[in-house]
Amino acid sequence: MNSQRSGAIERSAEAAPLQYDALVVGSGIGGMESALKLGDMGYKVLVVEKDASVGGKMILLSKVFPTLDCASCISTPKMAATIHHPNIDVLTYAQVEGIRANGDGTYRAKITQKPKFIDEAACTGCRQCEMACNVAVPDEFNADMVSRRAAYIAFPQAVPKKAVITREGVSPCTYECPAGIKAHGYVARVRSGEYDQAFDLVLETTPLVGSLGRACYAPCEDECTRGELEGPLPIRRLKRFIADQRYGQAEPKAVEKPEQNGKKVAVVGSGPAGLTAAWQLALKGYGVKIFEAAPTQGGMLSLGIPAYRLPNDVVADDVSNVTAIGVEIATDTRVDDVAALKNDGYDAVLMATGTHKSVGLRVPGDDLDGVQSALDFLRAVKLDEGVDLADKRVLVVGGGNVAIDAARTARRLGAASVAQASLEPCEEMPAHDFEVEEARAEGITLHDGWGIDHFTGEGRVQGAELKICTCVFDPDGRFHPEYDESQRMSLECDVVIVAAGMGADTEAFGLETNANRTLKADPATLQTAVPHIFAAGDVVTGPTMITTAVGQGRRAAFMIDRYLQGAELTSDGFDEMLPVADKAEVLGRQDVYDRREPFESSAVMSTAPTDFGETEGPMTEDEAFLGAARCLDCGVCSECHACVDACPADAIKLDMVGEDLEVEVGSVVLATGFRLFPAGPALT
Repeated sequence: MNSQRSGAIERSAEAAPLQYDALVVGSGIGGMESALKLGDMGYKVLVVEKDASVGGKMILLSKVFPTLDCASCISTPKMAATIHHPNIDVLTYAQVEGIRANGDGTYRAKITQKPKFIDEAACTGCRQCEMACNVAVPDEFNADMVSRRAAYIAFPQAVPKKAVITREGVSPCTYECPAGIKAHGYVARVRSGEYDQAFDLVLETTPLVGSLGRACYAPCEDECTRGELEGPLPIRRLKRFIADQRYGQAEPKAVEKPEQNGKKVAVVGSGPAGLTAAWQLALKGYGVKIFEAAPTQGGMLSLGIPAYRLPNDVVADDVSNVTAIGVEIATDTRVDDVAALKNDGYDAVLMATGTHKSVGLRVPGDDLDGVQSALDFLRAVKLDEGVDLADKRVLVVGGGNVAIDAARTARRLGAASVAQASLEPCEEMPAHDFEVEEARAEGITLHDGWGIDHFTGEGRVQGAELKICTCVFDPDGRFHPEYDESQRMSLECDVVIVAAGMGADTEAFGLETNANRTLKADPATLQTAVPHIFAAGDVVTGPTMITTAVGQGRRAAFMIDRYLQGAELTSDGFDEMLPVADKAEVLGRQDVYDRREPFESSAVMSTAPTDFGETEGPMTEDEAFLGAARCLDCGVCSECHACVDACPADAIKLDMVGEDLEVEVGSVVLATGFRLFPAGPALT
């Protein structure tokens, strides 16, 4: 059969090597002529071409020397004849990796068929994908003097006239995201002014677009290749920008409500993992109900992150994405009897209760009035329970982000002074550097490298005795602080807020747990020992980032779907990515880069903040464009799905993988042509 009429050479995975009379490597004028002559003589011929079209170098020329005949007029008929000859199979966009002699006069060739990310049988060559693509790269078919798109048809006379998508791996920003959000994709959409489409691309992963645009710690930016030049792109803030654009519309675009499949899933917990899993499952047609013990939806998003970082109305907007497609959320509903949910008609259960249990200091005086956990404190403030710290001296204990949040919150509640004690020296504190800097800018006094020996007071806390911490962890990395008892300091305080850690509250569930009380679940499938019960998020991993919890929620939804469909619980089809693009190779694409200044933070700090207004302002449309325009398109294809949206034939297959072939041939014709080189004295 002729491969180009069907899109690929058909063979089973376990078939013997394909057999041909001749292998022709290269489809320039010499290769095509050889193949046609052999085919006309009745031989079975396989032609392998590394580019997306046959024709070689000659088809790219205007005239041929010395006759000055039209190159296209000569090549085009031979290209069509080669492709359609009954005795010739053609593999375009393929590479011969090696040829070895068998010893009997025949040869065995190893061939790699590179993925084209296009279903050739469906592709009509309409170029809609090319016109929609927003990534430009040098056009090798025009000597790199002009640009083409990542999705492209090689040239107007290309044979086969089918699209190909260039992918040089996954961009580092996308690869690094624990949630699986296509960061490069939504950056590319913003660059094109397609804000709704950028928002929808994030929605494919999670409904928490606004929350992540404000509260994510942006590991993607740490890996941004532009950071090797002037600085990374403002990837997180671009996500906030598209959320502000969508939620600021008078009538935001509605998400289509999926058709129900008749099966029900209970999700316990409405934090990032629970909301994301519920969203993904509802999109697949499951009836989903979330049970939330707190009086409000969102888990730590609405109970633990201060409003100056993440306003409640933004969380509410994100949650409305979930409820808009039919997910029911029952607040003030604690679930202790997990087994009863099965009796209530739920086919599967996801435990996503987070880590809302505080870890105490276990030092003398920690039971005095005025000593409270940071989680309880932040929760009371977010729920507007009338917390008053006016004229109080506040001491916050801890060096993580929760401790910083508590300290900055106390500052906004009118505390006379706020001090923070951390076991770690400043450069080793778990809190992010920018958080520490902003806390100091707001007048918080940091005592880094100090631990609590005991609290003092009669019935109510009045002070704390601190001692120098010389080491926080033992040589094996376990928490085991050591102190210099001779170096001490006393601090007067009226309120102590302890942020010494968070744990999972799982005792009532009756499920198997780990030593730290997190739920025990298979790390790949997130299934617990009870087959219909899955667990995801911090209740499994322990305290972590929002994006990690989102990624766990996505994985759990994927596995629950497979479980309820009776499929094997494997990760096949979940986040299968190409290797990450090499930064050095990306930077090597150009000799010189124009300097484009990174977008500076717009956070406004006050030494005496009095309200919970956002410290970081929104981006303007011009700022968003300039920020996105700095993207280097590391992976070339950004996975923005513009081509997917544009293709009328549903021919885009971004999950396509390459294929390794072996063929037995009687003879080999090498017609690989030539490679242009700069003529000059520097030749070696």
